[in-house]
Parts: sequence; C-alpha cells; structure tokens
Amino acid sequence: MDLELHPSVTLQDRAWHILVAPLPILAGALNRHLDLQRFEVLFICGNYSRLLSSLDRRFTSLQVRRAFTVFQLMTVLEECSHSLLIIEHDPLLYQDAQDMVEYVSQAMSAAARESTVLLYSPASDPFLEMMTDYADRVFYFGRGPDAAPRPSAKSCRK
Repeated sequence: MDLELHPSVTLQDRAWHILVAPLPILAGALNRHLDLQRFEVLFICGNYSRLLSSLDRRFTSLQVRRAFTVFQLMTVLEECSHSLLIIEHDPLLYQDAQDMVEYVSQAMSAAARESTVLLYSPASDPFLEMMTDYADRVFYFGRGPDAAPRPSAKSCRK
C-alpha cells in the first residue's frame, strides 16, 4: 500500500515515516483520501489533538486511541494490528521521560514491520529530532500552501 498524501510525500508500505508540516497539509491530504477507509486506520494522539477537528466528517472508519503517557503510547503500539497508524506527536509526553524517546522510536520501528506508520508534528522539537535517526523516511515542510493571490484594484486595467 503505497499512499501518496502529497505530490512529494508517498508513504511506503511497512515503513516508519515522520512528517513535519503545517496542519493544513496533512488534514487536506487525509480529507482528499477518504478511500483510506478501506484500510484499518488507527489514529493515536496525546493529551490533545489539533488534527481530529480538521478531518472530514465522512472519515467514519478511523479508530482513535489516546496516550497520556509514553508507556501508554508504547502499549498501544505493541497491541496494534492496523494497516495504517497515524500518530500525532505530543512533546509533552516526553517532558518527564526524556530517556524513553529511544524506546518509543524502537517501538515505532517494530510497529512498522506490520503496518505503515506516520508520525506527524506541526513543528520540530528536540524529542522529534532524536526520533528522526530511527525513522525510515522524514519529510519537512516549512510552511503550508500559499493562498491564491487576490488582484488589487491597481493591477486591473480599465
């Protein structure tokens, strides 16, 4: 299942991907791919999610799990049997457990042997930077798509 989320972002089957991009890029990509519902998709978020409220309401087969601690996240990863995992990175999980970043990275690598794993974050942080050493592919987008230019009154000729 190679999935093209964006013209420059293709998720390979059974690989661990990290996507650092503004929220509209991932939300728009998922909303354009409602055919993902044919797969078993698990969305994992931490203490809060920015992405869930941006998803299309027709995305009905998405299963959601929350992990309030690093240990809960690792348990969810170990128990997972879905074909696509979308994990919303929450740096607050690692504030008191900085030494667990490597173990979580290894758990995501292990989950990628059975599933396609996408770790999403709207911005980079030191914990995410440590995880990039273990990921199969990393995508960085500095800013989202530009809005269409609006013509000004001066540019319109009479």
